Amino acid sequence: MARTGRDDRQEAVVVDQLLKKLRPFDRSYVAEREHVTGVQPFSRVRSRPPLRPAGVWARVMLGFLSGAALTQWPYAHACEKPLILYLVAVTIVTVAGLWGARASWRSRMGLAHIIALGTILWGITLSAQEVLPRVGYAKTRMTWRCVEKHAEAPSVAPFVLSQVR
Repeated sequence: MARTGRDDRQEAVVVDQLLKKLRPFDRSYVAEREHVTGVQPFSRVRSRPPLRPAGVWARVMLGFLSGAALTQWPYAHACEKPLILYLVAVTIVTVAGLWGARASWRSRMGLAHIIALGTILWGITLSAQEVLPRVGYAKTRMTWRCVEKHAEAPSVAPFVLSQVR
């Protein structure tokens, strides 16, 4: 007597269920047969292949060079908008370091990963240099707003006193 295809599928489902009971966390036994009722592959998401080495090094060097360039920041960044702009640039360096670290980790490139981690550490250091004195953590106290502008502004009191006389 010949078996039908349906009987084979039912047997395969039963075998897969029994294997699942024996090894509940091992997914290596899951069949790649999507047409079988009740059996699904472990994941439909395909992992992306690692990047080419030139792409990884481009990402890592982008973060490294931008971090090195921040040491030569040409504008004063003591307070208000210039400070915010500088902190945005430091954040970009940190994010570029994270981007390079992720790419180098996926591609298994050790030296590139170490450089990317150094870029992240450099970005955190640059941000700490500006933020910590302003939140009261350092000995030197700095402010977020420029105080000099308020000192240079003419006071209202002398103007009022000169009008009264």
